[in-house]
Amino acid sequence: MEKEYNKTIKQICILLQSEPTTEIIQGLREEFENLSKQLKAGPFLEVFETTLSNIPFAALFSLLAAPDNRLVVTVAEVTSQLLKPVTWAMVHQTFEEYIIQGLDHPHPVVKCLVLDQFLKCERDTEPFSPQYGQHIWMCLESRNDTDATKLAKQVLEHLCAVGMASDYLLTDDSIRAINQLLASGGEGQRFRVYDVVAAASAKSDTIFELFRQEGVIDMLLKESSAKDVLVLMNFYELLPTLSASSASFEYLDNAGIFADALACIDKAEGDSSVTGSLLRVAGLKLFSRMVDAGGVKPAAFLEKYSIAPRLGQMMLATEASGELTTTAINCLGAIGNNAEALEYLAQEKTALAALVSVYDRSIGQLRVECMQAIACIFGHSTSPSKSASQACYELYERLAGGKFLMSLVKEIMKGFEESCVAGLAVIQKMALHAWGVREIASHQNALNYLLMRDSSRGRLVQQWQFAAIESMAKSEQAATEFDAATLAQIQKYIRDGPYYVSSAPQVALGSSQ
Repeated sequence: MEKEYNKTIKQICILLQSEPTTEIIQGLREEFENLSKQLKAGPFLEVFETTLSNIPFAALFSLLAAPDNRLVVTVAEVTSQLLKPVTWAMVHQTFEEYIIQGLDHPHPVVKCLVLDQFLKCERDTEPFSPQYGQHIWMCLESRNDTDATKLAKQVLEHLCAVGMASDYLLTDDSIRAINQLLASGGEGQRFRVYDVVAAASAKSDTIFELFRQEGVIDMLLKESSAKDVLVLMNFYELLPTLSASSASFEYLDNAGIFADALACIDKAEGDSSVTGSLLRVAGLKLFSRMVDAGGVKPAAFLEKYSIAPRLGQMMLATEASGELTTTAINCLGAIGNNAEALEYLAQEKTALAALVSVYDRSIGQLRVECMQAIACIFGHSTSPSKSASQACYELYERLAGGKFLMSLVKEIMKGFEESCVAGLAVIQKMALHAWGVREIASHQNALNYLLMRDSSRGRLVQQWQFAAIESMAKSEQAATEFDAATLAQIQKYIRDGPYYVSSAPQVALGSSQ
């Protein structure tokens, strides 16, 4: 008996040889819908080979220009399925003439079909055409974000990552396309281009310099003077990526970008409006992210812009909004998650002192925010340097009047998920340090509590409890700091996994002093 997909393919071949009347278009639409289902149902290889033996890709691509929207969508879906096993080299070699047509196609489904193929290009040695570049860039053109613009941005960033930018995406025609997009588009379109410019510049100083010479970087920097706070926030988001090398960072720094950002933070002080709040929050987040930018020396950057004292002042200001205080705490945690920046904070003192003060007087959500920031600081590295670890220990000693571990246990015992997770996260990060393991081992009642299982706790809490115990077990100090019985308990806990439920009842232990 003839298989159904054979009947479908034969019927498509007959219809393709007919004049494209309304009835023929409807017939093609129905048969391609059937073929799409049959390709999905399989056996794929069998249907795939039979389809391509009878229907050439050229015929499929010609149908993508059909006047029927539903037919275009269905043919694009079938073509996409047929192209799945085809390599980029084969796509380029066989369909080069159709690729540009597809990129320029008015239907987004066809654009996405072609754009998807570029994600198969994994090496800069693969065949490529410099003619593709400008057409891919122009796929970013749209007032609003669409599936096609998002995919075009992904494709451009992918091709930059595999080394295609200089030879194929930055030709004279491509630069003209970029300038056209920047000149004719709104904020959304401009920042789609800027996102790719930043990603490409981060890969190479040569690319950054090319964009600078073409005026693209300076056009981007003009966004810093925008009156629209949302534009300014989008601009700030790009700066850490653009500062991937010392050369690009120095160019931005010399342009006064970070001085202007600091001035915005200071200018917004006392401004209780939504705009003022957004400006300060965006500025603070920018400086916290910059310490991890590849071209930045964190200590020198923090010293130059004096952001740490400002964070301390914001955390302690009684008139500060809850959002601003929380942002300042979060930013301090993000900065302290960088080892070099942490060592600077330890010398600077005021910001960490403010964190200690806020933690000691805080309750509820504010205390959770403090614990999360402390976890970031303690967890700056899985193998911390001696000086950075010492900075963490000095902070630990100052928290809760020197009784920080028991303060954490009390937070965990409250049973609220956020408090439990935050407290356990701090303990897990403590166990990355020799002093942390020593402190945990010296508080036996606290350790006993941590080793107690409670199935009523949520899975997230149980996961973090397990992570804390696992960090202790992995520590080089475990064998020397824990006695044999405790070490055996810890190892059994790890063997049993995070969700083990004991059949024997457990008795709660008293709290430690």
